[in-house]
Amino acid sequence: MLKRILLVALPVGLIALFIAVMLSAAVLKHPLGSDDDVPASLSRVETHVMAEQWQEALEGAGKLADAFNRVTVRVQFSAQLHDILDLRAAIARAEGFIKAQDRAGAMAELAEATTLWDRIGSRH
Repeated sequence: MLKRILLVALPVGLIALFIAVMLSAAVLKHPLGSDDDVPASLSRVETHVMAEQWQEALEGAGKLADAFNRVTVRVQFSAQLHDILDLRAAIARAEGFIKAQDRAGAMAELAEATTLWDRIGSRH
């Protein structure tokens, strides 16, 4: 009798666990501290770029990349891989535009990064 219960309960429990992990990106992407707050970092970098404070924007872009790397560890099994890779590339391109002091290009990449961030954990 116990063997029969285990034969049913174990697969059902594992499937439920896998579903929970796969649907957890929306919850896991929320910041756990100030060092992994991606939306706040994006906002700070945008503010610095709009004010053409290039050194602060470059430092902020580095902090944004670090924050996203911290979040990636938590959402890597529940988010779409292409969303993670596209967001990482958008942040890198924004950093390049900031180094070149190109406000329009940096703002375009930061807008794309914001859109990609919003897609992580959503059902698109």
